Amino acid sequence: MFAATQLKGKSLVLLGLLLVQYHWGITLGRAEEANSGLSTNLVSFELSIHKAGVTAVFNGKRRTDRDHDLNLDRQTDSIAKGIHSLTFFFEGDSQGYPIPLQDIAIGSNGFSPLNVFAIDGVAFFPHEAESRWAIVGLSRLRTFLRGQKPEPDQIVDDLQHYISSELSESGFKSVEFTLKLQYPLATAVFRGYAAGTLPLPSGTESLSFLLPNTDEAVRFQPMGTLYPSDWTFDLISPDHNHLLLLQDHYGPYHIISFAYLAQYLDGHGEPDYLVDWQFAESNADAVLSQGRWLTNDMISFSANCCGTTAALTYKLGSDEGPALHHTND
Repeated sequence: MFAATQLKGKSLVLLGLLLVQYHWGITLGRAEEANSGLSTNLVSFELSIHKAGVTAVFNGKRRTDRDHDLNLDRQTDSIAKGIHSLTFFFEGDSQGYPIPLQDIAIGSNGFSPLNVFAIDGVAFFPHEAESRWAIVGLSRLRTFLRGQKPEPDQIVDDLQHYISSELSESGFKSVEFTLKLQYPLATAVFRGYAAGTLPLPSGTESLSFLLPNTDEAVRFQPMGTLYPSDWTFDLISPDHNHLLLLQDHYGPYHIISFAYLAQYLDGHGEPDYLVDWQFAESNADAVLSQGRWLTNDMISFSANCCGTTAALTYKLGSDEGPALHHTND
């Protein structure tokens, strides 16, 4: 009787352990699925801003499935809000000097403005105190970061006001920037010059792609001319399968899958989809802008001509072309 009771007890214990392991396995599986789903909505980036022997390097992740409100400032928010770290590097010095970033200091709009060298001769970054910013001259910046100069040159509460007053006296000074967006199947490399606190995309001069198993970046060659207002960092679809590339101030848009990106960039491949628009009552070309992804297979954009602006969407593969939603005269 005792032996039978002991065996039964052990069986119940083993059964209980198996049930716990089964439940834990399901929980882990769901957590991994959730984390996997979250990671696919993020793209890692590295933003480098260069100025007179010193480089500020931002690292972070930006979302690709965020709200697509037409009033959203998509030029800067996805980079500024995704910043996780800031490190300064100096010419001839292999060591990096990180700046502690506190969410409470960065604020709800993210790290803004991104150009920490917007004011000529100084750098600015969040100070240890809540919502305050340190201003340090470039000639003393490395000494300060090493801890040899414990206090910044200035500490300001209202950075935007401080920048505005300084820029009104000294004007804009352009600094070189490089932004790398690390997509799963390629890395997009934007290069340009940032002036003051103007949005970085408006200073873009070139876009290249680093493809798998290649050492050199392949440059994107648009069909026509892109103006500063035409550039955007929002290229990739939420599922990371396609890119949206404007070809000229007047369009069209090209949609390219990553599977054919290499052939497309070297001129031996056509886009998967070509999206254009012209007003029926006009022979003039419409200016195309505001191109963005709404879903994995749908984009929206605007067309403007002769005082009329049209809001349009296009579903990938649609035989009917762009769909007109409304016009504003």
